[in-house]
Amino acid sequence: MNELYPEISKYMSEQREEMVSLLETIVNIESGPEQPEGVDEILDIFKTAFDDLGLDSRIIECEHAGNIIVSQYTPEDVENEAPIVLSGHMDTVFQEGALKEHAFRKVDQQWAKGAGIADMKGGLVIALYTLKALIHLDYKKHPIKMLFIGDEETLHRYSNTREVMLEELAGAAMMLNFEPADAFGHLGVSRKGGGMVSLEVEGIGAHSGMGATIGRSAIIELSHKIIELEEKTDIERGKLINCGLIEGGVSANTIPAYAKANLSIRFPDQATKEEILDDFEAVVSKTTIPDTTAHYKVEGLLDAMEFTSKVEQLADHFIKVGTDCGYDDLVKYKSEGASDASLGVVADVPTLCSMGIVGDGAHTMDEIADLDSLVSRAILATAGVFTF
Repeated sequence: MNELYPEISKYMSEQREEMVSLLETIVNIESGPEQPEGVDEILDIFKTAFDDLGLDSRIIECEHAGNIIVSQYTPEDVENEAPIVLSGHMDTVFQEGALKEHAFRKVDQQWAKGAGIADMKGGLVIALYTLKALIHLDYKKHPIKMLFIGDEETLHRYSNTREVMLEELAGAAMMLNFEPADAFGHLGVSRKGGGMVSLEVEGIGAHSGMGATIGRSAIIELSHKIIELEEKTDIERGKLINCGLIEGGVSANTIPAYAKANLSIRFPDQATKEEILDDFEAVVSKTTIPDTTAHYKVEGLLDAMEFTSKVEQLADHFIKVGTDCGYDDLVKYKSEGASDASLGVVADVPTLCSMGIVGDGAHTMDEIADLDSLVSRAILATAGVFTF
């Protein structure tokens, strides 16, 4: 490693300005929840880069979301057919027009701001240049599979991205997901799972005076269900059910025939996820106001990234390699946020997350990233893969 590090460092340092330029380009393409065309424009930029490197690429089209690109570099005389997967998402949380105030702009020579610069367009750049460095080093141990998707921020609710990713991850040797890191030394070893659930209740509408004996309030029934569900929250265990939005009724003097709630859920592991879904089943199957009916729908879900023995072993490998490279502050970091790294663990693949750019303020107009970390994090990823 002592001989390899200078070569990786020299190569990556020479790419810094090119990396920053690419980052500026893709940050200045809006790719929010309602802009799949922006996602696809970014996809085309990376496909051109992959084509130039001789990768075999497939575009998986998603009717109601940005598309997915799967590209693979297979060295001649590859030693092991199990691929190493470098993954990331091309979408952001920002609405159309955000670039008017939140385009790419340098704060100084080290820091820059922009929509999605940390979460996670900087990570996409690092993944690409990790691939380029491995090709430059004549890497032959494993194929390298690039897996960039278009709808992580909407929890894949309008696509089959989850199923596609699990299929592409099957049998992989390793997955690195390039979400941002809060600090250079953070290696993501676990993440909470999360999802969105809609809960609808149908009652019997009636005049609040003349129809008081006829009407059955959907709002009251929904309220009972919300309270019962939220009482099942257990913060100490990392279990959360939160109602963030409700709607229903047509006027103050009408018994409402319909009401709806949108809830978010968070969980630290798959067992707690199943427990929460069982909670919804139990609450929905029980009626407090007679003659009302209810149903729920999971509208988006990211599994939990659990801290498994395979994750720990991979983290230990990267910490050792990082120390050899002079990075002495690497630690195993457990995040409260959700990410697609969870699917690596679900697929029983050694996985690390937060391998992307160092940044802060994700999902806000103050989102900022450390441009120097484009180089340092790409060095770490390259060295970790090369010596795996």
